[in-house]
Amino acid sequence: MGATAPARETQFVKLPVLLKNYNFNLLIISYYILKHAVNTKETGPIYPQVQKMVPGYDYKAFNSVHALSREADKLPNYDPNLDYFILHSKAMPSDLLSVSVVHGGFLISKKFKAIIEQFILPTHRFYPAKVHYKMQVIEYYWMHIICNLTDMVDYPNSSFFVYHNYSKNLGYVDISSKDELIQKRKNIKDINPGKTVTIWAEKITLKQSFNKTIDLFEISYFDDNCYISERLQQAIADENITGCTLTQAKNLIV
Repeated sequence: MGATAPARETQFVKLPVLLKNYNFNLLIISYYILKHAVNTKETGPIYPQVQKMVPGYDYKAFNSVHALSREADKLPNYDPNLDYFILHSKAMPSDLLSVSVVHGGFLISKKFKAIIEQFILPTHRFYPAKVHYKMQVIEYYWMHIICNLTDMVDYPNSSFFVYHNYSKNLGYVDISSKDELIQKRKNIKDINPGKTVTIWAEKITLKQSFNKTIDLFEISYFDDNCYISERLQQAIADENITGCTLTQAKNLIV
């Protein structure tokens, strides 16, 4: 498959409201964490809901889902091959689908896309995708997100700890800057060869210069959450978007 011209990039652009008159002038007081729902009536008992592509799919191709997953710092200069995802037969086609074969964004329904694209988003691109489910092909979109706000973190007023196997807190560590975090993270890995150990954030304080109008963002590197504004959380709840959980981000201080 040859490369084609990529879709138009969108970066911090406010689009007109199409569904409801949400108050975009509302002062953001708190944020929420957007995650995939697991084992609910809307998703079914299987997690992740999508675990493979169509038989014969070339995962080593330049435009494969694996190649797309490596695009963490910039949008790709190709259109990825998203034809097609296989939804597990015991799973349900929710608006947000959990997927293991690609990372760096969200696999969302046409309905969810129509809602989320009304809001102020980081650098992203929507790619048409196909999901095969019980003899039918459903239209979805892969929303690829490029967002790293580690430069917006107030490190002295945040808290960090040594994380082992992404499950155990081995103790807290003082971090005064991004450079210090990078160096201490490297030192910990060097003295623990063969072990899964890193520095992770427990509480994150953002600088006053953080763009508080953005409705969805990721900090990255030492935090794997996707944060959304109250107004986007309200829209998701009002429109009954399925397949996601929304919890208040008590670890985030803005």
